[in-house]
Amino acid sequence: MEESDLKLVKEHAKDNNELDRLYKEHVKLEKEIEQLQNVKIKSPEESKKLKELKALKLAGRDRMEEIFQTLR
Repeated sequence: MEESDLKLVKEHAKDNNELDRLYKEHVKLEKEIEQLQNVKIKSPEESKKLKELKALKLAGRDRMEEIFQTLR
């Protein structure tokens, strides 16, 4: 995430519950994705889970970007 976006999160998370929730979920998903990516040989279930987590992260990031547009 870009520094300017992190700054917006820090400034507005207290006032914007959705932004706060989305950012916390984004961080959580990043950690889960990193853990799965570190698995050298993934089972089909792990590969599917990784794909799902990436899709969730992207959807959340898209929504955060929409919020950022109103805050800039």
